[in-house]
Amino acid sequence: MSSSAPRTKNLVPDWIQVPYPHVEQCIISFPRKHILLVTINRPQFMNCLPVETTIELGALWKWYDSEPELRAAVFTGAGERAFCAGMDLKQRLDILNTNDVAHEYPQGGFGGMTNRTGKKPIIIACNGHAHGGGMEIVLNADVIFASPNADFRLPEVLRGVSALAGALPRCMVLFGNHRTMDLVLTGRTLTLKEAVEWGLVKEVVAQEKLLERAIDYADEIAALCPDSVIISRLAAREAWETGISRATMRGQELWAEKMLKSKNAAEGLAAYREKRTPKWYPSHL
Repeated sequence: MSSSAPRTKNLVPDWIQVPYPHVEQCIISFPRKHILLVTINRPQFMNCLPVETTIELGALWKWYDSEPELRAAVFTGAGERAFCAGMDLKQRLDILNTNDVAHEYPQGGFGGMTNRTGKKPIIIACNGHAHGGGMEIVLNADVIFASPNADFRLPEVLRGVSALAGALPRCMVLFGNHRTMDLVLTGRTLTLKEAVEWGLVKEVVAQEKLLERAIDYADEIAALCPDSVIISRLAAREAWETGISRATMRGQELWAEKMLKSKNAAEGLAAYREKRTPKWYPSHL
């Protein structure tokens, strides 16, 4: 990661209402108002995640969704080699042999993200390899920026396991049958060039500018109506989860009336009429 990556935990700003849950192997910071930055801090282990950390991250993302003043999050890894190399395989073998740690991940899945629906967007600044569970996290994120040395891989067939945290159906939706089969049956690396061409990566950014670019992008989202961002994201994700026809109905059923009656809708329309910048209220959806 670039030298701008955080190395120490920031103080909690006064606009945060509830303290965030502890995450032992990650650095939690708030680079700008309304933005959460989470940095996996195990560069010596390619930022792989032990079970305890993935459970803690599950609690953190739930806290993020419930904190009214937070509007966008950036997820990255420390160092310049890997965003996340997946689960800690050495610990996983110990679990199989001793049962010292629970097998179950939280409801949100690996890293608290692979089965996450959530309310608010998470942007990935992929600063290197995203392999195994790391790629599964990327596949379920909202927008991905990547450094020139980034690549992606589902190597589970080489380890005697399978990518069962959501990657397989998501690859099918994103890439189609034949590209997906090529990846998951061989465990080969998806190059950055392919990841851009296949629509996985939004933008390639120099390593030293990657984090700043992702935060700037999060800032763009945070400047918008938080209710509209939450509802638009959830309505779009319904197609991901349920199919297009059902998603169209659920978007209207669940969110349209509540959105149109909100203080932020009134503020946005008034600001348009008065030709001024809107002043958004915290979202309590």
